Amino acid sequence: MLLKFAIKDFLEDREFRNLSPVTIQGYQIDLRNFEKYITEKLNKTNVEEITKNDIKSYFVYCRNERSNNAVTVNHKLINIRAFFNYLVEEGILEKSPVEIEKLKTDVRIETFTDEHIRQMLRYYRRLKYRDKSFYAYRDYTIIVTLLGTGIRRGELCNIRWKDIDLDNDKLIVFGKARRQRTIPLTKKLKNELVEYQVFYKKHFGGIKEDDYVFVNTLKRQMSENAVQQVFKRLNKVMNFKDVRLSAHTFRHTFAKYWILNGGDITVLQKILGHTTIEMTNRYLNLFGSAIVEQNDKFNPLNNLDI
Repeated sequence: MLLKFAIKDFLEDREFRNLSPVTIQGYQIDLRNFEKYITEKLNKTNVEEITKNDIKSYFVYCRNERSNNAVTVNHKLINIRAFFNYLVEEGILEKSPVEIEKLKTDVRIETFTDEHIRQMLRYYRRLKYRDKSFYAYRDYTIIVTLLGTGIRRGELCNIRWKDIDLDNDKLIVFGKARRQRTIPLTKKLKNELVEYQVFYKKHFGGIKEDDYVFVNTLKRQMSENAVQQVFKRLNKVMNFKDVRLSAHTFRHTFAKYWILNGGDITVLQKILGHTTIEMTNRYLNLFGSAIVEQNDKFNPLNNLDI
């Protein structure tokens, strides 16, 4: 079977399975790049011709010629493995040629400090009270929502007003593979959402339950890229040298403070929407040493003469 047709069938299957547009786009980009390498560099056109060594050579090319780091290569590996597993399931191939282990990566999770957070919030508060612009209110609310829930960027973009239950202090989000979960709202976050809702109604002349919470000035849903542009503009103002300003850094920060404050790891797993506890344990392994240090410093037994 021609590789280009196999890729087309696979993408249609992912759409049929109702995967998110972002996930499908990721498959499409990675598989088209893979197809280009296989057809142009190796002069192969059929999936039956592709070998384990061909797969390896592609990833060597990604690292050496395209300067992909280990995390990027591993992400591509996951998508290409899913593609060949699909071909095996459909009976097109007897066995997948993707017999390659993930590359080892340096585990480094960046988080914001209290001062980072204070600087960002002070900046937006000044904009809110000085300019009273929609962007100021929206972007400030984006910051506090990410910080107060730990949700992903795509989940943030998909929130509609009907997903926010202000009476029962909870937020419904739709995560990867459209899995739904409920996140409790703290009093502070609830108050910020209420203030933003009032401004939203006034700015747009009303509000509907199906309206997206985070929109542009035309009241159209913000894309993930639009959210990232918010952080790029903010980063130029903040000029942080020691941390990456992104939605995922807020997610990491949420997890870090949860653990440092003694939060239950299984509850954190549910809030973050991790499918396995191993994913959440990364935070415990990284920040658990800080808990030990705090215990040694503040444990009351250490101050008793016994």
